[in-house]
Amino acid sequence: MASTLVIASGQGCAPTDATHKSGSAITADAPATGKPLKSNEVKPALESAYAAFERKQLDAAMTGADRVLVGNPAGPGAAEAHYLRGRVLEERAQEAARKEEIPEAKSNLQAARDAYNAGLSAKPAPAVEGNLRAGVANVAYFQEDYSTAISQWTVAADKIADPQTKAWVLYRVGLSQQRFGNFPDADRTFATVQKDFPGSEPAKRAAAHQGVRGFHVQVGVFGATANADGAVTDLRKEGVIALIVADPAGRHIVRVGPVPTYEQAKALKTRLAGKYPDAVIIP
Repeated sequence: MASTLVIASGQGCAPTDATHKSGSAITADAPATGKPLKSNEVKPALESAYAAFERKQLDAAMTGADRVLVGNPAGPGAAEAHYLRGRVLEERAQEAARKEEIPEAKSNLQAARDAYNAGLSAKPAPAVEGNLRAGVANVAYFQEDYSTAISQWTVAADKIADPQTKAWVLYRVGLSQQRFGNFPDADRTFATVQKDFPGSEPAKRAAAHQGVRGFHVQVGVFGATANADGAVTDLRKEGVIALIVADPAGRHIVRVGPVPTYEQAKALKTRLAGKYPDAVIIP
């Protein structure tokens, strides 16, 4: 398949994974049914739903979140329930993307964004607001809405207390700034990640991205030099100049570029998709 959708979910895009039994998308405004919970039932219901999510029981997590929202779209616990719905929908988008069911993945992503926005309308506490804004930003990033991703992650960073999550959030701000073409701003953001969160995985990735001023399309990673050379030769026959770089594991990476804008990189990736369907844009 020529196009794929790569999705990472979780707070600030920290990687998570989960599975579910049903492949159907559930929209953010899906009507919840049943009797409204009493006020003293909301917290236990939320705890049970979040526990189901941690066990990767997505259907149970979604059902639990919906139960909290019955007759209570903006009351106590509603923001947390909307956030959980968003997390479940992002996980379902991941699963659909892995199966190359791209329309379903996009549908679930948009439904997740709608769920997060519904949570923001429910007057959340600051910490929950930070998670909700990070969720909106995460979805916006994979919808290539980088201006929203930058603004929402920037606000989220001030409201999230967990250092690891905050590091991922700021790192993703830098990535969005790069995609938007704001390379100097991205460098400053990456420098902040390295200064404030030294030794963390986001800091290591930030260092690798710092100083970039263009985009490459990576068409393949090869263990044998001859295979990488062959790919370069094939690309040159098509009028495309490629280069080979080595990664820390000694593998040979074939890249095309650089080009100055992300839009140009996308066009180049589309041009090469017939022969290199797994090509990716770097950074």
